[in-house]
Amino acid sequence: MSIATETLNQPLTLDKARPVHFVGVGGVGMSGLAKVLIQSGFQVSGSDAAESAYTKALRDLGGSIFIGHAAHQVPDKALLIVSSSIDRQNPEIALALEKGLEIHHRSSLLREVMQGALLGHETTIGITGTHGKTTITGMTGLALKLAGLEPTVVVGGKMPQLDTNAILSPDGKYAVAELDESDGTILQYQPTLSVVANLELDHADHYTNGLEGVLDTFRTYLNALKPNSKVFFNVTCPNTKALMQDCPVGVERILLAPGDVFTGQESETTYWLKNARPYAKGCYQAYVYRNSKMLGELNMSVPGKHNLFNGLCAVAVGDQLGADFDQLAQALEAFTGMGRRFEKVGDWNHALLVDDYAHHPSEVLVTLKAARESLQGTKGRVIAVFQPHRYSRLQALWEEFLTCFDDADLLFLTDVYAAHEPVIPGMTADAFAQKVKHPKAQYVPLAPDFEPVREALKAVIQPCDIVLSMGAGNITKLLRNWTSP
Repeated sequence: MSIATETLNQPLTLDKARPVHFVGVGGVGMSGLAKVLIQSGFQVSGSDAAESAYTKALRDLGGSIFIGHAAHQVPDKALLIVSSSIDRQNPEIALALEKGLEIHHRSSLLREVMQGALLGHETTIGITGTHGKTTITGMTGLALKLAGLEPTVVVGGKMPQLDTNAILSPDGKYAVAELDESDGTILQYQPTLSVVANLELDHADHYTNGLEGVLDTFRTYLNALKPNSKVFFNVTCPNTKALMQDCPVGVERILLAPGDVFTGQESETTYWLKNARPYAKGCYQAYVYRNSKMLGELNMSVPGKHNLFNGLCAVAVGDQLGADFDQLAQALEAFTGMGRRFEKVGDWNHALLVDDYAHHPSEVLVTLKAARESLQGTKGRVIAVFQPHRYSRLQALWEEFLTCFDDADLLFLTDVYAAHEPVIPGMTADAFAQKVKHPKAQYVPLAPDFEPVREALKAVIQPCDIVLSMGAGNITKLLRNWTSP
């Protein structure tokens, strides 16, 4: 058990006279919270193992940011914020335990930013579900901002148009945040509006009893919501649709669908899409309806039909908050994607290099399909490089992983990113490559400098190809800053 898990239920009270120290401040979620605190007038310090764009940005804002962990870096009487990966062996944690300093999980701080006494907002929007949280949060945040609602936004990725993973509202009225279900900390929050985009088994290291554990967590989440809250459910996801029955009395259900699946007799408000169709390089457009009323046309600039539904989620939230549809639609058409979500990172020999966070079979499927559709009208191929993330996930979803790569023309499988997990016998990339149902799959060792994979790619890349790296680990470095000879 990590030190963060041990402290989950302890009350957190923020005080601007008390310094806040982040252990692991360079993480995308931690750095966003640190930025919000700095801009709110707190004394913020933090440490991380490596320098990054996030640590540099925090330092530029006035944070005392250290590279490397050491006890002397913790300010006197500081309150410590940690992520789930931090353990007792960290020297800063050891000092805090010795001195009796408060230690809190980052989810406790996000709860205070959203709904706490000092930093809380009047209306809070929580985006959750197994897939698409980061993209929907980024879309919703940008759409509300450009529609004039000026929300606080905390998201697990960089919003390109805003060049940040967090923004602070000038008036404290609205807050939009990505709520993480991976470790059960979603139970920390009671937002005014919740989007449950989809639900599947993932994070088998935490949900050891499988999908039922995921559903139990969300049932508990729903039943803790305050009266007059609203929950947006994706009715085309069987698990999300089943969860609707557990929505308590006093909480409004709002129904979402990527197609015309409603009868018109529903008592709930419904948002849905009509005539969804591709229109440019794998991007989709459709007409948006609220019940029987057409609100207008939605044109997405990020590829994949799944992103049309992600855009619908953002429109539905904005519409419920009174935002103008045309302004929401314009913002979403301008949305170019989140960092590590079908992110175009360069080119090599006139082939497009793309990095994506896909690390679950369902995510791999839609990402490869989006890449395939982006190539329509060209002779290009999809060349995929996949790094499994966590042995426990590969084991729990083994059968699904074996059949999710059909839209790749060539498939390179590289070593599992362990994320601190011990090796599970048989769960290696080499064994996976031998079993995966793809005619052109091969295992290539990753190596610290990525050269074996790059050499394999050099031998096959042709002009007009899309080269796609996928995974939640260090595979994200493979294609970045890789230039043609």
